[in-house]
Amino acid sequence: VICEIMNDDGTMARLPDLVSFAQFHGLKVGSIADLIAWRRRQEKLVQKIKEDIFTTRYGTNLKYHLYCSAVDGSEHVALVKGQIDPEQPVLVRMHSINVLNDALGGGDGLLEKSIRMIDEAGQGVVVLLREMDPHSLSRALASEPQAKPPQALRDYGVGAQILLDLGVKKMILLSNNPKAVIGLDGYDLHIVDYRPIE
Repeated sequence: VICEIMNDDGTMARLPDLVSFAQFHGLKVGSIADLIAWRRRQEKLVQKIKEDIFTTRYGTNLKYHLYCSAVDGSEHVALVKGQIDPEQPVLVRMHSINVLNDALGGGDGLLEKSIRMIDEAGQGVVVLLREMDPHSLSRALASEPQAKPPQALRDYGVGAQILLDLGVKKMILLSNNPKAVIGLDGYDLHIVDYRPIE
């Protein structure tokens, strides 16, 4: 059963209200972060299947890690520069692959710019997540911009588990659109800063 708990004045109960309500009625309270932390201990969404050295077309040597998703069988790649220290913040770019922009050189070049920024810093991670949306190409080719469907929570989970497997804990997120990612605490991942992709 999913329901919304209302305060006596008709407003929606927030966490402090819910804690009081739970104490009064002898109920337990769990957060989304608690649920993610439990699932993280119980389930593994990704498995590394290969790693090797990859040289980009502009000469940057990176180590690639190929992962397979246990959710839908899709494969994702993490490109890593340098050694990852879990105690130190590291540049991270989470990137949904766009065939036209990333493979054929169209669009804004965010992937290439991110890799160059990480190369200059000497350390960082780019996680390339494959879109499983069957209409991603037609949306990219449309003459009129079309709204992209919201990123599924499982995509964040797959990306988060890839970062954890690589030893990332603290991130400086490379993004021109900073936004809060709910539930990262459940993975013990922390965004400590954002950096625009120039």
